[in-house]
Amino acid sequence: MTMPAYCPGGRPPRRPGNPAQLACTVAQTAVDVVLGADRLDQLNRWVSPVVRDSLAQQHSLARRAGRTGAPDAKVERARVFRVSEVAAEVSVVVSDGTRSRAVAMRLEALATRWVVTTLLIG
Repeated sequence: MTMPAYCPGGRPPRRPGNPAQLACTVAQTAVDVVLGADRLDQLNRWVSPVVRDSLAQQHSLARRAGRTGAPDAKVERARVFRVSEVAAEVSVVVSDGTRSRAVAMRLEALATRWVVTTLLIG
């Protein structure tokens, strides 16, 4: 019996699951980072280098302005739209206690996990 080329070890490749929970966690942490909290390293595995650099720049600006982070942001609601098997677009509303912010992101499948390739915070 021969195995298909895409199945080393005899198992079909695993696809990433529902991106909603990851999207909510990334949105919440990203808002905290933009407000000055030192949590950027928690996102390294889940965001692209371009998104990480953008968040690092916004974090630096917040710290220079004297912000040290708000109380933990809370996710109010999220909507996921699966563009394809390997891409999803998510909108999240995050409240930081004094203000609500819209977070939009695109996640793309990378092997067996989701990676945020675009992130905008309003």
